[in-house]
Amino acid sequence: MIQNGDKFTVYDLRDSVVQVLGNDMREHIHNIKQTPDLYAKRQIAKYADIKSSAINLDIQLRDAGFKTTHKFSYDYNIPGLTFNNIINDAYKLEYFYNLATSPRLSIKFGHSNAVRRIFDDAARVSYYYAQYIWALNPKTCFDYATRFHMYRDWGLVLSFLLGVGFQFHPRDINEFITHHNAPDKSKSEYDKMYNEQLVFKNWCANKHGIDTGCLVLCPEHREKLVKILTRTDTPYIIQLLRCLIPSCGR
Repeated sequence: MIQNGDKFTVYDLRDSVVQVLGNDMREHIHNIKQTPDLYAKRQIAKYADIKSSAINLDIQLRDAGFKTTHKFSYDYNIPGLTFNNIINDAYKLEYFYNLATSPRLSIKFGHSNAVRRIFDDAARVSYYYAQYIWALNPKTCFDYATRFHMYRDWGLVLSFLLGVGFQFHPRDINEFITHHNAPDKSKSEYDKMYNEQLVFKNWCANKHGIDTGCLVLCPEHREKLVKILTRTDTPYIIQLLRCLIPSCGR
């Protein structure tokens, strides 16, 4: 099990996840029927038709004839892992997070220390899982390593992991974490942001037949998508040239 301050490999990381998942919470908590595996399967089944809204958006734009070199999905560097690994592991770790934050948890007599240790292990492994990705993808960091506390921000760490697993763009993950899933936001702020995203989502669907799914796009990417859909973006040939010759057009 990875401990605070340990240097680790992806194999150590995967082994630590397995150790956490080996804990049967039904032994420690009353009225628990689900397992991490069953929880993950049910969560993944919700998105069985469209595994990633980001990838699906790229496909929709291509199939609808919108030419662009821009990708709303992102290919992360994750040696030793697959995106499906990350999604499965993140949901299984989320199972422990949901228990840890449940206001109705009924722990069996004498099991409190064991439950606390399991939750601490699950939070720590979640954090180091994210840290492994941060280290290999500097552009995804957004100073998460200094912003996130290993235990206090467990939920935000899991949001990051799921965002990576579904190949959401780093800027869009940061938009969700910073503005849409931050614990210091008021209900009115959440409602305002949700309505803005909903209006934009409906505009894409009703005006252009493009479904953005569950994507929470950052302002830059919303502006980019508007330009693509209204065909006011930089001409495609110039986009291609800029990809081939980065200094072209500067």
